[in-house]
Amino acid sequence: MNLRRILIRSTNWLGDAVMTLPAVQRLRQAHPQAHFAVLTEPKLADLWRLHPDVAEVIVQERSDCPLDLLRTVRELRLRQFDAAVIFPNSWRSVLPVWLARVPRRVGFRGHNRAWMLTDVLEESGDYATRPVMPVEDIRKLGAGKPGSVTFRHHVHRHLELVARLGADATPCEPKLNVGAVKADEFPLPTDKPLLALSVGAEYGPAKRWPLDRFVAVAKAVAESQQVRWVLIGGPKDADLAGEAAQKIGSDAAINLAGQTTLGGLCRLLARCRLLLTNDSGPMHLAAAVGTPTVTVFGSTEPMLTGPSVTPGSRHVILRHQPPCSPCFLRECPIDFRCMTAVSAEEVVKAVCGALNVRATPQ
Repeated sequence: MNLRRILIRSTNWLGDAVMTLPAVQRLRQAHPQAHFAVLTEPKLADLWRLHPDVAEVIVQERSDCPLDLLRTVRELRLRQFDAAVIFPNSWRSVLPVWLARVPRRVGFRGHNRAWMLTDVLEESGDYATRPVMPVEDIRKLGAGKPGSVTFRHHVHRHLELVARLGADATPCEPKLNVGAVKADEFPLPTDKPLLALSVGAEYGPAKRWPLDRFVAVAKAVAESQQVRWVLIGGPKDADLAGEAAQKIGSDAAINLAGQTTLGGLCRLLARCRLLLTNDSGPMHLAAAVGTPTVTVFGSTEPMLTGPSVTPGSRHVILRHQPPCSPCFLRECPIDFRCMTAVSAEEVVKAVCGALNVRATPQ
């Protein structure tokens, strides 16, 4: 199979995009001489510019205007791609590729779009975010028993697609070329080791460990180990991160949430010794730049979207799984037991274990 020019249609969320990186890397191994281009929304353009296997990033604004669609189609036609891998499941993601007449279009069947694909894959239910019990049973917990649900990591899902173009479907660690990022956007102090802290989660509050526990952990680790926390996240996390930084104290915390570019966040995470986080996009980004993570999971499933799928990972997952978890809900309909079961003490122990030190929460 001789493919000279390959188009990757990126997913639209940061964490999902990072989970496609191993598939792109395996596809590059299968076609080392091919020109790789990525079609993406603006918010993820910087991520793909840091990937060493991508030669070109084509930015597509989210728009319902037919003229914008035709503009994208024209750009794709001019580049004369031999094949395209469509990672998102929506019909919108494959439409410009189909209109551009790319000869091979690989994707999963979903959303009535199979007729626009040349290589149609049936998607396993093991990749779906299926709750273990209905919401009604969660609300009257005890009346029902959790169902038997199996999960497979999304990395495998993306590898299935590129395997159609001759790629090896064995998982590998994602990689980003952080060295390509310009100097730090914000000067950071160098008197103490830096640890990153992400207290938000864009999907909803059900994925967020209580803020007061993040604060307790940060204070304990900062005081006993003489480290400094850097609060990170997007613009929507800025207020929550600011509250956390204020409670931790200016000597031990800096709030940069909502103030960095995506490239700047990559560089910042690469400078930190670890990231303490909820299940979030920054968790996946830290893994991609080689920074260990300590993640609190509750409503979601680490077997599906954890920070790593390869053996020997340095990432730590903390989870107490009640019968209702994973529910994949944005808000907990009962008492948030999946998250409140995780204590500050055990998170301190996990963070310090990753740093090879000990501390006790205040």
